[in-house]
Amino acid sequence: MKNFKKSLQTLGAAALVAGSAFAITAPAVAQNSNVSLSDILRRVQQDSQQMSAEDQRRLQEFRQETAEQQSRMSEARSQLQAAEARGRTLSAEFDENERQLSELSAELETQAGDFGELLGQFRTAAGETMPIIKESLSNYEYSGRAEKLAEVSEARSLPTREDLDALPKAMLQEMIAQSEVKTFTTSVAGAGPEGEVADIELMRVGIFTAATTDDVRFVEVITEGTDEPYLRVLKAQPGGSFASAMRSLINSEPGETVITPIDPSKGDLFAVAGEMPTLEQRIQQGGPVGAVILFLLAVGAVFALFKIVTLFLMGSAMRRTAKTRKAGTGNPLARVFEAYEKNKHQDLESLELKLDEQILRESPKIERFNDVVKVLAAVAPLLGLLGTVIGMIITFTAITNFGAGDPKLMAGGISVALMTTVLGLVAAIPLLLLHAIASSMARGNQQILDEQAAGLVAERAESNTVTA
Repeated sequence: MKNFKKSLQTLGAAALVAGSAFAITAPAVAQNSNVSLSDILRRVQQDSQQMSAEDQRRLQEFRQETAEQQSRMSEARSQLQAAEARGRTLSAEFDENERQLSELSAELETQAGDFGELLGQFRTAAGETMPIIKESLSNYEYSGRAEKLAEVSEARSLPTREDLDALPKAMLQEMIAQSEVKTFTTSVAGAGPEGEVADIELMRVGIFTAATTDDVRFVEVITEGTDEPYLRVLKAQPGGSFASAMRSLINSEPGETVITPIDPSKGDLFAVAGEMPTLEQRIQQGGPVGAVILFLLAVGAVFALFKIVTLFLMGSAMRRTAKTRKAGTGNPLARVFEAYEKNKHQDLESLELKLDEQILRESPKIERFNDVVKVLAAVAPLLGLLGTVIGMIITFTAITNFGAGDPKLMAGGISVALMTTVLGLVAAIPLLLLHAIASSMARGNQQILDEQAAGLVAERAESNTVTA
């Protein structure tokens, strides 16, 4: 019994050491109750020995890996020590180089003397000249100068003889370009059929003006919003006089003197001139009121010119009739003579009344349409005043809605106000002049009738006196 208990204790201890083996063999014991305790103990000992061997193998592998890691760590420490030593060597070498560089720089400054100051001024001049040449029209014909000056101005080493010659050569080339009138081919934005970039021939006048030779379109240098300036056709071309003068220059013969436009701002002034509204655009700014004023001007001018022509023809016919004293119906004076012939046998008072009646009958025909021209001449400035009031209303409405910060918002109303006033005066002035001319001619024709009628009455009175 004691031995059995001891065997159980030994079995429990073995189970604690090798739980996994006991977990595997325990079912077998439960299933086979005939297995002896000696067999169980033997199996437990075998399992224990196997576990010990496995533990020894793992322990051996762990010790081997530990030894390898220690070896690698020792190697890494050796490399670190070597790198630190090399770093100390390089640092000492760097410090020595810095010391030598400082000594050489001090020696260079001492030996350079005034040349160092001159070199600084040279680089400053190159840096100031570079953007001027870069934005010049001649730079697109004589390229490479701006890049060379930029290289010279930014270099830290001493310039070579070629570098020193770059600045005066670039300046001299620019001075020569100012007096040149030449054609050259370069890339221009907006020159293609669809507004794309295209290589096209340009006529350059100095460094101020350039235009395409085929259709005479002025170009400008664009510098804002871009790193590299480029040429672009002006979106709004200036008036016809500028293009005509430039076309004369393009078509001129060598040695011929031609007056041509110059834009010292390299296209900015031409762009402003191109954006100025034309006469048609200004008239359109007057709006509906301006259109009514122009219509009244046209109507009044037609009536006035028609009246002036008819009065001139009427006056000529009346002067011819005054010489011949031939009665008829072709003109007012002939009809007055006709009335005289019909009533010359009546008494003097009746004859005078008949002649006055005929003159009164002819007067409306002479004065016809004069009042129409006069009324239109008076209405035109009133319509201009109406347009001015409408324009001010538009302007103040824009100020109320959007404020007065942007003048362009008020430009529409101001344009209406000014243009209607101008159109009203433009219509009234010529209509008044035409009315004055027509009225003067009408009074002249009326005076001819009065003079001839008075002459006829006077002749009749003289004849009656002689008879008496």
